[in-house]
Amino acid sequence: MSNSTTPRTPLRTLHPEDVRKTPGGLSLDIVLTPALRPAPRSVCKSSTSSPKTSADISEKLSNAATRREEVLHMRKENIDQKLAMVQNKKDEIVNEKATRTKEELDAKLKDSEDNKNFILKKAKDDVKAHLAMVELKMKDLELLTEAEKIARKIGLDEDIMKADEKRSEQLEKRIKDIQEHVDYVKSVSATQEMKKKLYLAGLEKSMEEAGKRKEEAVAKVVEVAKEEEAKVEEAKLRREKEEKAFQDNMKATLSEKSGKVEENQANKDEMFKSKMEERNRRAELVRQNKLRLEQEGVDGTNLGPESA
Repeated sequence: MSNSTTPRTPLRTLHPEDVRKTPGGLSLDIVLTPALRPAPRSVCKSSTSSPKTSADISEKLSNAATRREEVLHMRKENIDQKLAMVQNKKDEIVNEKATRTKEELDAKLKDSEDNKNFILKKAKDDVKAHLAMVELKMKDLELLTEAEKIARKIGLDEDIMKADEKRSEQLEKRIKDIQEHVDYVKSVSATQEMKKKLYLAGLEKSMEEAGKRKEEAVAKVVEVAKEEEAKVEEAKLRREKEEKAFQDNMKATLSEKSGKVEENQANKDEMFKSKMEERNRRAELVRQNKLRLEQEGVDGTNLGPESA
């Protein structure tokens, strides 16, 4: 046991000396005073204290009720803060999901628009290439027809020149018999003239038939181009209908998902509210039991001295 005469020295009067740094940390020497004895506990205070009165007990109960109300108020504020945080988080999730869905939808619409423009451009390029090919073939046909015409004209001129040469030779050789062959030359000339007329008539007919064939080819090409344009327009309308149906489907899906999210959140809020009401009810029951027990304890304390 410690001696009652041992002086008491506060622990804060101890101080380290010779602090040294070592590889493992700090090293120091502490000089301690002799063993200290704790101060004797006051007995007179507890013996002289007066018994608690009903006013003190009421004041303590009032203070306890006030503290409980403050605690409940703080809990309610914390719950409101958490609900606000949950609502903010919900709004952030819904906004983020809507933004992401809108971006994906815009990207898909942009891709479909690019594909549509690419298909239209390709169709127009094909039609232009086809028309250019048809025009080139028409030019080749015109050149061929003109070449055939020129060749026939050159052949006719050669025939005429040969006939003239032959006729000159005959005139030179048979200058004396010219009178005898006048009728023959006239008949030959008439025959040549008839043949020339027949040839020109046949050539005119051939040119008319070639012109008709060219017009039919041009009409056929124009008809094919119109059919291509109708197909392109039909594909464009079908593509627009598909895009509209896709947009309507996406809007319906978004509305359905948003409704489900709101319904789930409402269910969670309702469950949380029910739990909080149950917790408050239990806390109220505990408080009432506590008050009842404290009141019963106060009644027992008041009745004790009287019965004694």
